[in-house]
Amino acid sequence: MSRLLSLLLFPLLLAAQQPAVPPALTEYQGRTIAQTMHWQGASWLIRHKRDREEATLQMREQLKLKPGMSVCDMGSGNGYHTIPMAEAVGKDGKVYAVEVQPEMIEMLHKRAAEKGITNIVSIIGEMYDPKLPPASCDMILLVDVYHEFSHPEQMLAGMKKALKPDGVIVMVEFRSEDDSVPIKAEHKMTKAQINKELTSNGFKLVREFDGLPWQHMMFFGIAGTK
Repeated sequence: MSRLLSLLLFPLLLAAQQPAVPPALTEYQGRTIAQTMHWQGASWLIRHKRDREEATLQMREQLKLKPGMSVCDMGSGNGYHTIPMAEAVGKDGKVYAVEVQPEMIEMLHKRAAEKGITNIVSIIGEMYDPKLPPASCDMILLVDVYHEFSHPEQMLAGMKKALKPDGVIVMVEFRSEDDSVPIKAEHKMTKAQINKELTSNGFKLVREFDGLPWQHMMFFGIAGTK
């Protein structure tokens, strides 16, 4: 094969070796997938009344984080939960902050630097791949983010690989059963829908907390583990 022909064919051969990007979904298991919140709306994530509306301090207490744990804030945004999680696991612990929008990560870095926090590992993920290290997480927290996944099966598979054997995924989603929750319908989920999607992807419900004002909080382990 001539050198010129090799140069012409190389990009084609390289492209053929790359895994195909799965198509984005607009619906999944009977649910409409919501649009991802744009980084320009990030100020809403750190609004002053958020704790009063969502009881975020109480939610994080239910995580029962301990020093030395390795956890993930999936869809971390500008770090509203990432930073207190990093403080809770301490200098010997680690928080993976996974985001698909680099602008959000830049905001998180700035906020963490202002507080002198150094145990956050930021990851620019793909819509279909969280890019977390295998068996790296004791817990993966998803607050009002799962319903926006355009590739739910691929993301759940990636998170399952990233969990330690006794690790859990924590799903926090606005209650679709409650019309008084002032959130658009596509940004809410029912307990039944959450449970259906997680169990069909290899997880099992291990705990629930029903004390939040607007949201479900459901803990899922890997099916087949004790």
